[in-house]
Amino acid sequence: MSVHSPQALLSLSGRLIRSTLLLVGILGLLLSALQIGFDLRRTAKLPDEDMEALIGLTREPATAILFSLDRDLAAELLSGTLKQPAISRSRLMISDSEPLAVRERALSAGALRGFSDWLFGAVRHYSWPLRSETATGVELLGTLEVDVDTYYYGRVFLERALITLLLTLLYALLLSACLLAVFHLQVSRPLISVIRSIAGVDVEQAEKARLHEPRGHADSEIGLLVRLTNEHLQTIGNTLEQLRLAEVGLKRYSDELESRVTERTRELSESVAQLQAAQSQLIESEKLAALGGLVAGVAHEVNTPLGIAVTASSVLSEALDELGRQFAEQTLSSESFQQLLGQAVDGNVMLFNNIKRAAKLISDFKQTAVDQVSEARSDFQVQQVLAALIASLHPETRKVPVEPLLACPPDLQMNSLPGVLTQVVANLIINSVRHAFSLEISAQIRIEVREQADQVVLEYRDNGVGVPANLQERIFEPFFTTKRGSGGSGLGLNIVYNLVTRKLGGRLEFRSAPGEGVHFVLYLPRDLPVLAERKD
Repeated sequence: MSVHSPQALLSLSGRLIRSTLLLVGILGLLLSALQIGFDLRRTAKLPDEDMEALIGLTREPATAILFSLDRDLAAELLSGTLKQPAISRSRLMISDSEPLAVRERALSAGALRGFSDWLFGAVRHYSWPLRSETATGVELLGTLEVDVDTYYYGRVFLERALITLLLTLLYALLLSACLLAVFHLQVSRPLISVIRSIAGVDVEQAEKARLHEPRGHADSEIGLLVRLTNEHLQTIGNTLEQLRLAEVGLKRYSDELESRVTERTRELSESVAQLQAAQSQLIESEKLAALGGLVAGVAHEVNTPLGIAVTASSVLSEALDELGRQFAEQTLSSESFQQLLGQAVDGNVMLFNNIKRAAKLISDFKQTAVDQVSEARSDFQVQQVLAALIASLHPETRKVPVEPLLACPPDLQMNSLPGVLTQVVANLIINSVRHAFSLEISAQIRIEVREQADQVVLEYRDNGVGVPANLQERIFEPFFTTKRGSGGSGLGLNIVYNLVTRKLGGRLEFRSAPGEGVHFVLYLPRDLPVLAERKD
């Protein structure tokens, strides 16, 4: 409802009228009820009082008539009693069953008859004994009986009660009108003026607005309301001014903050790029370090068969030289020939076997090195790639010593990244070699590979010292290592995790308990999806 509408402005007056009417009406009804109650009691006694007065006037004439038994006088006397409007019947009785004279008329009729009869009864019966003194004493001559129609009194009472109620209602209306007029002049009109002044305040310039005090209300509550409202408007003005100043300062600070955030974001982006580049360099360094260790180990491994081959070559050369000398000197006997020929054959066999062994080591190393450096996708036999890797890692595993056991179907084939797979398994083996085994443990590493639907599941286990529960959530974090002072970079398992999930498009599970070794489960797609191959 709008503050400008008459309904809104006069609602207070309306409530006052309703409250006044209700209060005055209730009070008027209570007073009227008391007045009507007193009048009811008085009206109920009026028939008794009137009949007492009547008997006082008619007792002696009625007694004389009964003494003389004059029916004409009796009829005349009773006719006189009917002049009383309330009397409906009069009888002068000689005995209980013998009337001397009777006069009566019908009961009055009217709209209020039923209500009057409910209050006072329809008829009241009065009877007075009439006696006379004789020489022998007081003699009962008869009785005077009168029936009174109470409607005469009830109608008058009800008319007075109705007038009383109407006057009370009129009084309530007049009082309410007077109170409304006074309230309108003293309260409503000044309040309406104040409300319209408040409604007319410009919200954009509330601090400049002031309300005018109604005339004659300087010391009233309305005047106090106007003064307090003006004080609040002044306070609002001051607050708005402070808010404007604060808004300007906040805008300036926001601009500065935005500039700082932009600068910090740029610096953070550069730092992230630098960290990513450093991580990539560390990963490459880790790869090259692993490859360098592999080269050194293979070189040491190859030295043994090559040394034996040199020795065999010397034995073979000496046998051939001795055979040639004796043949030239013609001192070669059959026994010497067989002995020197046996030496030459043994040296040749030894030379062939060790050169073959060195060639196998070099071939495995070559395949493993190519796989670890290359990330080309190809079809490959899993068992062949992992067997070559295990052979090339023999220089590392013999330090424990431990010989990894491989259980893999020979015909299991994948279309993926063999170099990434060998790097993953190599890191797991090297991690076990460096961290898992103590002198008291008979070291074991077992690699099981199986086909499961369109996946290849690779399970890697060792029986090393295991990983404490409080460290298991951190083993894949970059740069986390328990061998910080022993050359560990903390990137081995982080590289494994990233290669499995991003390069090979698989997932990695890890379980361990102290003293029970580690258990890695790799779920790899048998055919690498194109999207996984393209991930960095």
